Amino acid sequence: MTHLKSALSIVLVFSLGSVQLQAAEHTCAQTGADSPLELHKHWIMKGWEKKTDAPEFIFATKMSRYYNLQDPAGIYWDNFAPGDNQLFDNAAIYGANWEGLQANAESVTHALTEGHSELVGDKVSSTTIGFVGTITQKSGGVIPFNGRSQLGWRCDSGDWKIHQELNYAWVVTEEEIAHYYKAGK
Repeated sequence: MTHLKSALSIVLVFSLGSVQLQAAEHTCAQTGADSPLELHKHWIMKGWEKKTDAPEFIFATKMSRYYNLQDPAGIYWDNFAPGDNQLFDNAAIYGANWEGLQANAESVTHALTEGHSELVGDKVSSTTIGFVGTITQKSGGVIPFNGRSQLGWRCDSGDWKIHQELNYAWVVTEEEIAHYYKAGK
């Protein structure tokens, strides 16, 4: 009987260890470069940036780090979204909607402003950032803007992915936002 108890104890310990290991494999970062707020900053500063002579912007390629394109359901709203729709329920469709704007831009640059915050849980998180941007069109036009972004993140298989998005931007003058670019250098 003692051997049976010992064997059952060993099986129980290994089972619990296996469950904890599986849980750890699907835990998302709470701090550091892969945490929601840092990802949000990277999302705007690298994901949506376009340098002169950059390769073609393909949303599914460039932004897959931030969106779960295998499970794209969510709510994505942006008053600056090109076209007739500002509200989308599919990340892949929402993202593809921006490809034309990027294709017609010589460059798209951003700088962070203020008001960054985060609420981080184990499975869902919310982040907010302030930012400015400048779209320099291939036609020569320049669109400077100020904006706010709030993202809802879900921990999908160990990675934070955007499933809710609320962005609001308004056109300003280049002079109004120049100091943000200078501060970021």
